[in-house]
Amino acid sequence: MKKIVLKVIITCGKCKVCIMKTVAKISGITSIALDVEKSTVTIIGEVDAVLIVKELRKAGKMVEIESVGPHKKDDKKDEKKECKPLPPCCSACKTVAHGNIVWYEDSNACTIL
Repeated sequence: MKKIVLKVIITCGKCKVCIMKTVAKISGITSIALDVEKSTVTIIGEVDAVLIVKELRKAGKMVEIESVGPHKKDDKKDEKKECKPLPPCCSACKTVAHGNIVWYEDSNACTIL
């Protein structure tokens, strides 16, 4: 997977739509991100940067390749949230044979679902 960042002039909403449509037609792309403030398009996938530039220039857009490099996946997505252990239940919860017991910290009470 490659991460390609292109500098593109974006002046209006019509420009955004044209850029997204043009880039989306190219096969091998996993994701497209458009940053209007920075005037950049970030493309992730197995695709040639020159091919993308060529297609955008055919569509009449001024394009420059800002960077091309390997895509690094975020480790934050892979981390699992650890659940807090539930506090001991009240005597009313212990008599229930089935259902889920939920502890709300705000009310210091159990809820049986």
